Amino acid sequence: MKEIEIPLKMKAAVIREHGGPEKLNIEEIPTPKPGEHEVLIKVEATALNHLDIFAREGLKGPGVPKLTLPHISGVDIVGRVVEFGQTTLNVVNSFAKGERVLINPSFGCGECRFCRAGEPSMCPDYKIIGEHLWGGLAEYVVVPVKNIIPIPEHIPSVTAAAIPAVYTTAWRGVVNVGQIKSSDTVLIIGASGGLGSAQLDIAVAAGATVIGIASSEEKRRKCLDLGAIAMFDSNGDWLKEVKEWTRGEGVDIAFDSVGKPTFTKSLNSLKMGGKLVLSGATAGDFPEISIREIYQWHRQVLGAPMGNWEDFLQVTEQVWQGKLNPQVSAVFPLEKIAEAEALLENRNHFGKIVIRVN
Repeated sequence: MKEIEIPLKMKAAVIREHGGPEKLNIEEIPTPKPGEHEVLIKVEATALNHLDIFAREGLKGPGVPKLTLPHISGVDIVGRVVEFGQTTLNVVNSFAKGERVLINPSFGCGECRFCRAGEPSMCPDYKIIGEHLWGGLAEYVVVPVKNIIPIPEHIPSVTAAAIPAVYTTAWRGVVNVGQIKSSDTVLIIGASGGLGSAQLDIAVAAGATVIGIASSEEKRRKCLDLGAIAMFDSNGDWLKEVKEWTRGEGVDIAFDSVGKPTFTKSLNSLKMGGKLVLSGATAGDFPEISIREIYQWHRQVLGAPMGNWEDFLQVTEQVWQGKLNPQVSAVFPLEKIAEAEALLENRNHFGKIVIRVN
């Protein structure tokens, strides 16, 4: 492929002050240059996450990094290699300029005991591209060269962009932390969202009996089409319905990334010895917790944040082989980023929302 010309300036969705979607500005700013062990990527597509909303709103609290403005968010990035910074890493020799790549957005210091064990999300210096660093809601982005992998030709960029954050998180939660078995009955809270639909996809592929909750009949129907056995209305008395459906026993595993509004019901949906896997708190933190409802029922409450490198490689390979199928609800141009984030914030989507940049 011929050399890609790098402009002096690029378009980007820049956050200069916190607030609603109207605070997002499409600006022309200097195109970044890759430093040592970095690569410059010409962005093709970037999928949205609630991290983008948190960055724009200036969310504060435990586990939320302090954001320095101005900022460019965008975690899930697909693009083409255009320029390498100075590096001694052998990974550079595996890529050609113009090659299409997917970015693993998380990385650590590379030296601590957790990084050496392949667990960057446990690193004291853990970072996520698009959250701690400028991300992919721009025409170009600089990322660590070690964080890119090639994308097969048969996979569309929009599909690949739907993978990194939610599918890596879902793989860790469902496979590694939840240790799902084909004999399990599992409940997915918010099964129509980006993470929920990924958890549904992986749990169905594992052969489990999957039920879930979602807010509209259309969303519930789509979940059934994807392999869920039963779906319940998140606006109704879904805990009672789940208990009735399981003949009073409850589920083996519940996956909840909604947070405060659903935590107590999710916990009480579990059978004796069941597991509640938490991978987010998109609708609020700090729920009321009954300690007795945990220990007297031999229940486990487990955290499952974004996965490690092995999770990332395992789940991408499953998508490449057609064994998993990311759901893309809508595709917007960069210029309509405010409209796209409003759609995500109002939860009027199924699966992922993707921004097509170039």
